[in-house]
Amino acid sequence: MEEKKYTRYRFEAALQDANEYGVQHLVDEYVNVLESNKPYQSKCDYIGYSLLAIDEKIALLDNEISALKEYKQKLKGAKDLAYEVGAKVFQRYGISKIEGAGISSITSSVGSETTKLELTILDEEALIQQGFYKKILDEKKVMEAYVQGEYKEFILQHAKVEHVIYIKAPRLRVNKRRSSNNSGYSGLDVPDVA
Repeated sequence: MEEKKYTRYRFEAALQDANEYGVQHLVDEYVNVLESNKPYQSKCDYIGYSLLAIDEKIALLDNEISALKEYKQKLKGAKDLAYEVGAKVFQRYGISKIEGAGISSITSSVGSETTKLELTILDEEALIQQGFYKKILDEKKVMEAYVQGEYKEFILQHAKVEHVIYIKAPRLRVNKRRSSNNSGYSGLDVPDVA
């Protein structure tokens, strides 16, 4: 990506730093440009390019924010994988907890399994006509009625309700020490694990 070098001119800076408390300053800057002895084409270009520079900076920030969001998602995925793989390795070695000097301890959680009802709509219109809707079908209301036994047969005619098992993989948990210095390794030797 080509890096651009920007010079922020006085008028451009005044536009970009504008706020409701500095309106008079902005008025003065417009007046200075319009009353200058430059040709009107130059005045137009100066004002126009300064205004467009705001759009360019907004677009650059949008791109940066998008890239940061992608990177954040990548880091979240890497974190989840690192914690899950670490827990599997700890389990392989029969380790449920390991204590450290800088870190209080790292514990490995046991995986868990939960069951939850899930609703698959087969005939949305029939359910809506029966009153299960907000502005759209209210799946939560349908599920509550099903669990309470109300309209159970009707619901099963127009929807499929099934138990779905969610498996939560074991994970590591890092327990920090309660001190003012939790940053870094504080000079400890970290073993080379290859």
